[in-house]
Amino acid sequence: MKVFGLLAFYALSLFIIGFLMLDIESMIMAELANQVEIEIPENVLLEMLEEMKYWNKFSVLFTFLILTIKCFLMGLVLYAGLFFANRHQGIKLGSLFKVAVYAESIIVLAGMVKVAFGALSDFTYTEFSLFYPLSVLSFLKPEAIQPLWYYPLQLLNVFEIIYIFLLIYYFSQEIEIKKTESSKVVLGSYLFSMSFWLILILFLTLNFT
Repeated sequence: MKVFGLLAFYALSLFIIGFLMLDIESMIMAELANQVEIEIPENVLLEMLEEMKYWNKFSVLFTFLILTIKCFLMGLVLYAGLFFANRHQGIKLGSLFKVAVYAESIIVLAGMVKVAFGALSDFTYTEFSLFYPLSVLSFLKPEAIQPLWYYPLQLLNVFEIIYIFLLIYYFSQEIEIKKTESSKVVLGSYLFSMSFWLILILFLTLNFT
């Protein structure tokens, strides 16, 4: 139950900092109102705002579920790495889920940093959605890049590198293996799964844009 409590803390922290610092509904409404090529009646905009406010009440729950699913999938990825390394005997999936939850702390921190930057900057909603702190994309001009490459360039960031190191550290502590062997298992399983995920995202982007 401790790890689920930690996930709940992550979700609540993201919600609180977003609620206190960022008015995402106003950002969306302002951008829609400035869409001169698309005339949207004021009553439609107000209805959309009320709809967003309603669903925002459940954002803590949605964030908790997303984090839980992500950490569970990462646990499966790590277990697959152990399986192919023939080191899975006696290892429970719950232990690997715990590793993923602990490492997720740095990604949650990245989310908080993004919200803080969004609150202190004059981002439009589109600019805010493309911004990821300390990523390759944050140092480039998005309009000079094909949209296909937005996500891969967001993924190349300092927080993601720290996340991998945390996975290696907590993995070696939980499974009680040397960090060199932990690095091989984590890097092999993580890089393979991330490559598959990127290919899937690029494929979907190409087919739906």
